[in-house]
Amino acid sequence: MLRHLSLVLCLSFFAPAVFAAEVIKVKGKSALIDLKGDSATPGDVFFAMSTDGKRRGIVKITKVKGEKAIGKITKGKADVGMSLELKAASMAGGDAPSDSGDAGERPAHRKYWGFLVGLAQDKMTAKVNDASGAAVATTSMTGMGFSAKGLFDYELFNGVWFRGTTGLEGFNVSGNSVCGTANAQTCNANIYYFSLDFMARYVFDLGKIHPWGGIGVGLLFPASKKATALETNSITTTNAITPALGIDWHVTPRFYIPISAEVGILPKSSEVEASWVAVRAGLAFPW
Repeated sequence: MLRHLSLVLCLSFFAPAVFAAEVIKVKGKSALIDLKGDSATPGDVFFAMSTDGKRRGIVKITKVKGEKAIGKITKGKADVGMSLELKAASMAGGDAPSDSGDAGERPAHRKYWGFLVGLAQDKMTAKVNDASGAAVATTSMTGMGFSAKGLFDYELFNGVWFRGTTGLEGFNVSGNSVCGTANAQTCNANIYYFSLDFMARYVFDLGKIHPWGGIGVGLLFPASKKATALETNSITTTNAITPALGIDWHVTPRFYIPISAEVGILPKSSEVEASWVAVRAGLAFPW
């Protein structure tokens, strides 16, 4: 399942952004727009996009009737055939921008809140006592973990974003080896951490689909722990390095769907090595 979700994520990265609305007539500073199914209301602000994907002007909608709209060209130019992309300021729920600045200018310090849920393929290798209790053997364990977290996204600079998340991060593994001698128990580790995660992301603004890459660090505090492969008193506060790729899919101006694929790498010791590969998705709303 994770492989299929990762494939969809990768394809989304390279799929071109599509804008249905199109300028069909220009007269002076007024533009007639065919919405082609896109939604628009008076006051919405759009970028006029050339065929090479560059922003050439800003158009503010003044009137909408059915599938047609009239807009005022407030900055740059809009030619017949250009497509329209909703300006990020409107997506953030703020006021329409002024006519000053470059046509491609975007407001800084946008922020969103929301949530993420995820599934992870967990992996652990540990040295344990074998069934006789007399030797040390190495066992490999795998399993599925679940996570649920709150999310906060904040734009530090143009394209550079901070993402903070907090909530529960599950780590669940088991294997075929036997741990200990008392009850010939199967090797396992079932841990739920309370996590605080901090990630720096570079976001490419390509219309409705915003692909990004980033790296972060997570602080993990054990909330519950059960294990036969480890001494439970050895399960303490730890951290994880988390390189990630993702997309922020802006479905409407009122929310977007954050989707990400992440690798979590926990500190390695002479006794234990652990990691996860997670896919996460959720919803985010303008602050």
